[in-house]
Amino acid sequence: MPVHVGRDRFEQLVRDALAELPDPFRRYLQGLEVRVEDYPDDELMAEWGLAPPHYPFGMYEGPSIPEVEDRDAFPGVMIIYQRPLEAWCRSEEELCDQIRRTVYHELGHRFGFSDEGMLDELRAGAGTPWPEAARRGEAGRYLRQAEHDLAAAEALLAGGHHDWALDAALAAADRALRAFLFVRGEDPEAIAQEGVPELLARAARRDPPLRRLRSLLRLDQIALDMGDAGAPPPAERVRPKWAQEAIAHARELVAKARDAWQGGR
Repeated sequence: MPVHVGRDRFEQLVRDALAELPDPFRRYLQGLEVRVEDYPDDELMAEWGLAPPHYPFGMYEGPSIPEVEDRDAFPGVMIIYQRPLEAWCRSEEELCDQIRRTVYHELGHRFGFSDEGMLDELRAGAGTPWPEAARRGEAGRYLRQAEHDLAAAEALLAGGHHDWALDAALAAADRALRAFLFVRGEDPEAIAQEGVPELLARAARRDPPLRRLRSLLRLDQIALDMGDAGAPPPAERVRPKWAQEAIAHARELVAKARDAWQGGR
């Protein structure tokens, strides 16, 4: 079950995460406003191209270090979203860890790093390695999300929404691959920016029979191309058989991740 804490407790956990920031970075907190909100608003979700239940955990808005003259005090706002974090975690211990990682990640943007170029010290929470128990916990969360996405894909396909079903199935495949890889020892931060092609290649090196799912790469490219300018709307471009194929692959990957997770108990 998701963990729920009061707002006061959640804000304290955010303050605790900021207090653990490595000394070289603490000077850059001057001028930073830190807020806790339940969810991002609809306008921000639309700007990021997201839709429920795929909420971000946090955001930073403001200049970065390379853009300011006074690096010891410059304005900016960091918002941490309580409800998505609570929904993702299953204990207060997990919540503390994920808040910490989120806080440090958003601070990384204040320091001027992109998602792809984020320092490991910020990406992983002050350089803290992922112990086996933490990796397994992350694998369990991704597996639950993959199962949810797979169920959504099947329902969307039954309703005739082939384009949405394809997207949901690919999301399920992505999360199932991550869950499988976490159980097999991959560091979550090391593969955070990888997509389905890279994840499947990693998984196939550990489990060669997964190479038979190579057509998933073609389906992933179809989804990426659906927004091309001048192309027909996605609903007209996605064939039912493509969504069915993606769901079949996602179903196999979810089962593979579930077996790996249960077998490692």
